Amino acid sequence: MINDLQFYLYTILGVIVLSMAVAFFTNKYLLMPVVTFVGMGIAAFVLPNFYDNLEWQPLLGYAAFLTVLSFVIAMSMWVVKRNRRKAKELRDGPAETIEEAESKKEI
Repeated sequence: MINDLQFYLYTILGVIVLSMAVAFFTNKYLLMPVVTFVGMGIAAFVLPNFYDNLEWQPLLGYAAFLTVLSFVIAMSMWVVKRNRRKAKELRDGPAETIEEAESKKEI
């Protein structure tokens, strides 16, 4: 396994930021978990060819951990966006019907 703590901090922070950004700016919530697993999975099989002290099993486990983390963040963003949209519809909905009722009353 990689003995550098910065690697783990940077990858976890990168997955968190990218998962939030992709989920917030696009409506493709499962894109980042799939990209995370494929990208880190390929790296788990390629990196041991260049480093003697690395094995693919721990790296693939870390890729699965990052995928689950990305999936949880993406689903949390989906719930937050859905709740904000429903709250906005509820907040804007009655105001429009009151205005319509007042305009009908004036006519």
